[in-house]
Amino acid sequence: MASVFSCCCSTKFLILLFIISAVPIGFIISLERSIHQSTTDVYKYHSNGWLRECIKWDDLDRRFIVSYFEGGVGQIPVPENYTPGTVLEEETVIKDNDLAGNGSLGLVIDRVRNRVLIVNADVLGNLYSALAAYDLNTWNRLFLTQLSGS
Repeated sequence: MASVFSCCCSTKFLILLFIISAVPIGFIISLERSIHQSTTDVYKYHSNGWLRECIKWDDLDRRFIVSYFEGGVGQIPVPENYTPGTVLEEETVIKDNDLAGNGSLGLVIDRVRNRVLIVNADVLGNLYSALAAYDLNTWNRLFLTQLSGS
């Protein structure tokens, strides 16, 4: 009897139970939040990949700029006559060969200089990191600065 009780109260079992119960609870919470959220706050789009690291709104050009975890940057244009519920399309605008194998881990729009700054890094090995800037109109690279590693 004691072995059954110790098996059910082991640390591994409790962690597994917590993880298994977190998934349905998270799903229920997301459903509840979506019911109370207005449809004008939600933009749905088709993505070309699995994971997007960062997204920023470019208000002057009416588009979202998205950094890819697998490397690169895309944009999601939002038309002037957008109606809520319309599915938008993501298009890749930057896929830099000099940064192949590295993830684009964040971005910021520098409106004053009309550029976007992107942080790139080797996600798994932590052996490479860089900062790149691209023109917001042409998507041409302005500079690439490799940051010192360990």
